[in-house]
Amino acid sequence: MVIYGKGFTIKESKFDYFFGRVTSDPDNTKRSLQNLRELRRLGIDEALRGRERLLQLFEEGLNAPEISDRRITKYGINITRQVQVSGPQESGAILISYYYPEGDLSATPQVTSIIPKIYQ
Repeated sequence: MVIYGKGFTIKESKFDYFFGRVTSDPDNTKRSLQNLRELRRLGIDEALRGRERLLQLFEEGLNAPEISDRRITKYGINITRQVQVSGPQESGAILISYYYPEGDLSATPQVTSIIPKIYQ
């Protein structure tokens, strides 16, 4: 199932990866649990409207001025943008990757991954 946000799409299954439910192999499980821990440190908990908060951040990311990575493949362009996040105890950022199929930057991008970062 695909979720249509404001200016982006995301596969429903990505939330399993973000909130620690992926068990397909040891590496994916480790990364999924790391996402869960770091999102919680930033105050994003699925049980406390965490999905809605992520969708809001994905929308904000579309207009974020800082592009941390841009990769061009034969399938399209991945642009990673950074969004600042302040939780109740920690602050940091989330790197959000947007995929533009066939390199069409006017197309609605798909959110493909996130990397939460905690500032020490």
